[in-house]
Formats: sequence, C-alpha cells, structure tokens
Amino acid sequence: MNLFFATPEKASSQELNQQTILVRSDSTLRTLLECSNDLLLVLNDKRQALIANQETLDQFGLSDDTGIISRRIGEILGCVNSSSMLGCGASPWCRSCQINLTILECLRNDATISDNATVCVNHPKGPQSRCFQVRCTPYSSENQRLVLTSLKETTRWRNLETLERYFISDFSRAVTAIDCQTRMARNSRHEELASILRDIERRALLLESDIRLHRFLLGHTNDRHIRRPSEILLNEVIELAVDGISESPFIIGKNLERPENTSDTRIYIDWEVLVRVLQNMLLNAFEHTDPGRSVHLEVSCKDKNMISFSVSNHRPIIEQMRLRVFQRHFSSRRDSGRGLGTYAIKLLSEGFLGGQVSFETSDAGTTFRLNLHLR
Repeated sequence: MNLFFATPEKASSQELNQQTILVRSDSTLRTLLECSNDLLLVLNDKRQALIANQETLDQFGLSDDTGIISRRIGEILGCVNSSSMLGCGASPWCRSCQINLTILECLRNDATISDNATVCVNHPKGPQSRCFQVRCTPYSSENQRLVLTSLKETTRWRNLETLERYFISDFSRAVTAIDCQTRMARNSRHEELASILRDIERRALLLESDIRLHRFLLGHTNDRHIRRPSEILLNEVIELAVDGISESPFIIGKNLERPENTSDTRIYIDWEVLVRVLQNMLLNAFEHTDPGRSVHLEVSCKDKNMISFSVSNHRPIIEQMRLRVFQRHFSSRRDSGRGLGTYAIKLLSEGFLGGQVSFETSDAGTTFRLNLHLR
C-alpha cells in the first residue's frame, strides 16, 4: 500500500469498546475533560478519539461522544484531506499537518508537545483555513497509551496578526520611499523636480492602494474590490516594485537580474495591485535565496492582450511543502513567518487582477509565474 505519511491502521471494534469503557471510568480523565474550556479529546495510540469534553461536542453539534469515537482529528474537524482513500494521516498533505505531527511526536517521545497548526476544512462557502494551537500530552491508564489532545482555535487572532504584520511592513516600505523622494526634491534642481514629484505621486497612490487593500482583506468594508486600471510604462512598474523592497533584509548580499528592453512597453492595468504582487514575488524569492546568489525577474509580452511575469531562484521547494504553498497562514519559517506572502500573491493576482498564478520547482530551482490579461 502506498502510504504517504502515517499508517491508516485503526483499532478493532473490540479494542475500541474496551478503551472507551476504560477512559469513561477513569475519574482523573473525566475531571480533566470537565476543567478545560478548549476542545479536548482523548486519543488512543492509533490516533482515534475515545472521548471528548462538552466544548468539543457543542462545537460539532453532537449530543454525546458516540459521534466522535474511532474518528481521527482530521475527520472530526472536516479536513478536506481526511476523506481520501487512505484516510486521515495518510495523504500527501498530511506530511506537513502539524496536528498529526504533534500527536505522533508525543507518542514517539512520550512527552508533551505543542505547536501551531492550520487545517483546510470543508465549508458550505468552500474550503476554509482554520488555525489551532495544538497541545498533546501522553497519558497512561491500565497500561493503555493515550494522548490528551487540546485544540484552541486561533483563526481570528492569526488573521489579525498576520494582516497587521503585512500591513505594517508594507506601510513602512512605502513611507520610507516617499520620505526619500521628498528629501531628494528639496535638494534637486528645477528641471529634476517634476520627475521626482511625479514619482512621489505614484508612491502616494501605492500607499492609498495599500490602505484600500488592507481594509478589504480585514473585512473593515462591505464594498467589493473595484479595479482601477490605468496606463503605465512597464519599466515604471518594475522600478516601483524593486524600489519598494530595497530596504528588506532579505536582499542583502544577493543579486537581482532584471529584464531588459521594457522601457517603451505600455500596459493598461491596475498597476498599484500589480506592484504589490511583484514585490511579494520578489521578497518570497529573496527570502529563500542564499547570499551571493541571484533572483531572476523575467517579463514576456506574447501579444497586446497578455503579459507574463516570472521570478526564479536556485532553491527547490521540498516535496512536503509544495501542496501548501498558497495556503493561508502556512509558512516555511516556523518562528517568524507570517504565512501571507504566497497566499497574498494568489489572492491579489487572481481575485484582484483576474490573472493566474502557478509555480514550478525542481532540483534546479523554483519559478513563480503570473499570467495577466491586459484588457
């Protein structure tokens, strides 16, 4: 059998019945279940639920815990990957599922393990990401190995935290650029002033666009996003994108190879959003590029109606991460990643510009590609 992560083997009906009777008669376990305000489940060593607290039952509209017995966490939460042929824990996605990884590490090391996890769950409006703090503690009762699994939902907090980081970072870059241009204007000759003021105006429009986008993403407005296309030189878009990330620590000691012969090309598009997408694509590439190496930005205009941008670097994306590249809150940086960069690339490109985003990765490196219709 082709297993991608954890064995799908489950306990027999007889074993489950014995284990369920055991946990229900354990007074210590019952006290722990009654004391927790988070979702709390007791699992066996096959990662199957045996009993849950009232908060968990209420969360999933269950009258008693018979509805969760024998099911795994992904199946209870409604994870989009738990209904695969091999079940929860055995799909390609499960190799990077922090809930499953935490449970297995707890069982393997017989120690309390905590982590943050993101699960893509089924919803009437379509798949949605839910975030949890997961904590697993080993427990033994009459020689049965059990795992107390606590899930505290942090979705709303993570949404606000990641968007706040994104918001502050983008604003800092924009304000720094405007301040720099303003100081240049003070010391410039009269013939240079018009060009500098035009650039300041463009950067102010980008700042206004950032506010509009962030208000939209945070849900602070009921308005739908309205595209605001205008004509602009392609070279100016690239300059604004590159200048906007010039202060990032991720680019120190690294090189950018840019396209040539774009100065006379004019495009008609919502360029404020396009600049933000290109900045995210470049930052994502630089973040995963070693010092002394290069990031490659290429532009292809197949015809007047289609343009393609690609950003490449030398590092491949490891296999277990590839399926989650565009998932909200997912980040390859465990400590400081905001998990919004590649998600924002896809959201802004497809939802705001009507384009298509894809990526290719191999041992030779990774390329993110954006295809846009100009009319």
